[in-house]
Amino acid sequence: MDRKYISKIAFFYSLFLILLSLVPIPDLGWPKFKLFELDKLVHFVMYFSLTILWCLAFENFYKSNFKLLLFAIFFGFALEIFQHILPFGRYFDLADLLANSLGVIFGIIILYYIKKKLL
Repeated sequence: MDRKYISKIAFFYSLFLILLSLVPIPDLGWPKFKLFELDKLVHFVMYFSLTILWCLAFENFYKSNFKLLLFAIFFGFALEIFQHILPFGRYFDLADLLANSLGVIFGIIILYYIKKKLL
């Protein structure tokens, strides 16, 4: 698939994440389990997907993966801070930030091993 096309998808997915992170969302009544809340899994999957998209958009994955790791974690942190600052009824959640960061890290690790196997 064309990298420019993937870059556009990654860009619009990033905008979607910004919107989803900052717009007030009513309590969905998601079940809470003893180990985690379901929304943490959603955070993990969303940032895992974000990382995969941006990794595929870069031509040289190995040179850009550390920069992407830092950027994606900062992106999640910044959105959590904005949730705290903006008056939309959202709040900073350290567990969300952890789930976001783990999604980023796992995305890079998975792609690293897939690309290593293919090359």
